[in-house]
Amino acid sequence: MEKRLRQKFVLVAMLSVAAALALILVVINVVNYQSVCRMADDRIEAIIQNGGSFPGVSSADGGQADQEEMSDASVVILKELSATYIDRSYGLDKRAADIMDKEAPYDTRYFTVTVDDDGAIVGVDVNHVAATTAQDACAYALRVSVSGAKHGFYGAYRYRVVDADEGSLYVFVNCSRELSNFEAFLGASAAIGVGAWLLVLVLVVIFSRIAVRPIVESYRKQQRFITDASHEIKTPLAVIAAANDVMEIEAGESEWTQSIAAQVTRLKSLTERLVFLARMDEDATQFEKTDLDLSELTEYASEPFCAVAESRGKKLVRDLESGLHVQGDISALSQVVELLLDNATRYASDGSEIELALKKRSRGGVTLQVSNAVDAMPEGDLKRLFDRFYRADISRNSQTGGSGVGLSVAQAIVEAHSGSIRAQALDAHTICFTVTLP
Repeated sequence: MEKRLRQKFVLVAMLSVAAALALILVVINVVNYQSVCRMADDRIEAIIQNGGSFPGVSSADGGQADQEEMSDASVVILKELSATYIDRSYGLDKRAADIMDKEAPYDTRYFTVTVDDDGAIVGVDVNHVAATTAQDACAYALRVSVSGAKHGFYGAYRYRVVDADEGSLYVFVNCSRELSNFEAFLGASAAIGVGAWLLVLVLVVIFSRIAVRPIVESYRKQQRFITDASHEIKTPLAVIAAANDVMEIEAGESEWTQSIAAQVTRLKSLTERLVFLARMDEDATQFEKTDLDLSELTEYASEPFCAVAESRGKKLVRDLESGLHVQGDISALSQVVELLLDNATRYASDGSEIELALKKRSRGGVTLQVSNAVDAMPEGDLKRLFDRFYRADISRNSQTGGSGVGLSVAQAIVEAHSGSIRAQALDAHTICFTVTLP
């Protein structure tokens, strides 16, 4: 029990940590990528506003133009661009910001292509980039034109298409350095994230025992109490049963002695099931699994319930496929069949049919199904039917004598056989319990 609880604790904790780390890494890298795009877009905007060249750089020789020789618009654009770089210097001192501002025009590698309205290239400027020839620039522009996109990335180039006097101006800015830095940061952040997750995993595994210890101790005390109390109850029950038998011998059988005998039997069954569940939780119950004919076992275990169902105003219909074998404990699997049929005969609608089916699965294994009509389908999740002492209809349980433990026992046995059990509503008034065994 402690091992399962620790495993669930570690699983939930690490899934939460993984989700948090993934969210943080995604946000950081998305912001970083958007920063790369914004920086490139600002450069492109400056080039467009300056008529196809970077402010402060001559198109002919790449030299810096004097501020006095620049147009008023170029001066304004250069000042705005300078302010942008200063804002993005992130704490650099004034001298470093000034150096960045002055060097920015020479750090920008770009080229432009002008295309007229007929799609013919009428101008190419590759004076500010060394890695791209005029022929490559024309090819890039034509491919972007065919795609129909107005902005985006083409390889390592961030581009933008705007209307010009002669047609369309294609501006490409090289972002290889920024993209390389982004990819390096992405890889480093992912590696750090994985390392942090593994470190947290080690710590959670180490400290999980301490975290679940109070719960485990409390649960073990509860299980010991159930086991001890169940054993203590058996003695007075035996005395009550013996005294009731003496009363029947001396005074004859009556409705009172019958009621006492029925309640003693019910309490004995409840204590036995509680002890069984306590041992299952402590992994103290060991099943002797052998190859058995489940078809014969189901037929034998269900035979008495034909009369039980008839006595309760219902009918049991069986559809059992023969020759189905599984690995399991004979008495335990017989108990599963009995518990499901006992539950069905108690809570099925009066005058209805209870269907018991045993079939071979196409993917291997077998399925055992017990379905019956009910007056009202239990509200909420039907998984709650397997909770201990859960009662969908308390008033009905008081009449039928149900304890709310039988389905819990059946679930424990099935899961111990590496199988599964579930309840599902076939329609508004039909419930079906399905057991799947490998």
